[in-house]
Amino acid sequence: MSNLPYNSFNSYLRQKFGSIVWRITLEGGFDCPNRDGKRAYGGCTFCTADGSSSRAQSPEDSIAEQLIKGLEKHRERHKAKKFIAYLQSFTNTYGSVEHLKKIYDQAINHEDIIMLSIGTRPDCLPRETIELIETYTNKLEVWIDLGLQSIHNKTLKLINRAHTAEEFFVAIENIKKFAPNTKICAHMIAGLPEETLEDSFETGLALSKLPIDGLKIHNLCILKATKIAHDYEKGLIKALEMNDYIDLVIKILSIMPPNITIHRLMAESATDEELIAPEWANNKDAFLNVLRQKMQEQNINQGDKLLCVL
Repeated sequence: MSNLPYNSFNSYLRQKFGSIVWRITLEGGFDCPNRDGKRAYGGCTFCTADGSSSRAQSPEDSIAEQLIKGLEKHRERHKAKKFIAYLQSFTNTYGSVEHLKKIYDQAINHEDIIMLSIGTRPDCLPRETIELIETYTNKLEVWIDLGLQSIHNKTLKLINRAHTAEEFFVAIENIKKFAPNTKICAHMIAGLPEETLEDSFETGLALSKLPIDGLKIHNLCILKATKIAHDYEKGLIKALEMNDYIDLVIKILSIMPPNITIHRLMAESATDEELIAPEWANNKDAFLNVLRQKMQEQNINQGDKLLCVL
């Protein structure tokens, strides 16, 4: 059992599967509807041209080739025996059901893959796609990584998400209705342009009241060659200070139901050279050490203040 003050996803994996489980990030070759003109052009203002890819794999390789390379790499480097097939970059439900099935079938085509995780947007989840994803729950555990980023529609428009918070609510409802065995991990970003810390907390509070299974909390990273980088260089936006962000994360965790698994508590860049700000975002271990120490000092655990906000 974990002695962390929050319900970490790694602890969940260890307890459920009994061994080290590692993510294999796969590049599915998708696009996004706010990049190709269906809803908007240019993509999210914080996102890089490669869809904020981890760059662990080459998108020129087939999914099958990426899978084998990932398995070999992580078996050797991390001594992992079981793996998550993670489709992360861009919108991995943005395509026909026939095309999606080909990608997903390849992604899970190995006996050591015990989980499929699909990153997407709330406006790219029609019923037929949700029902396709649900079929994979007969073989392994399935998660939809669903980006909200902010509960505030003004912010979503400002960062060119080209969807609304209401569409996110509908997506949650539809997943629970048409894919009851599929788990949902919601994503949020703190420190977005023109948002206060209280605005970010309101996003966390809204998510705490939804039927989600997991949560990723990201700090806004200013990355080179992004629209937000230009605004940062002009002094129009600022990056969050680490202590302010940690206080916000603790506040969000304190009202998050204990059954929700925490998949991520900070954002990182693919390379140190890509990151403009904040500088502390290139040291995950230091951040987590301070966060956990503060939670212990304040005697705060995930869900401690849940009843205070209901």
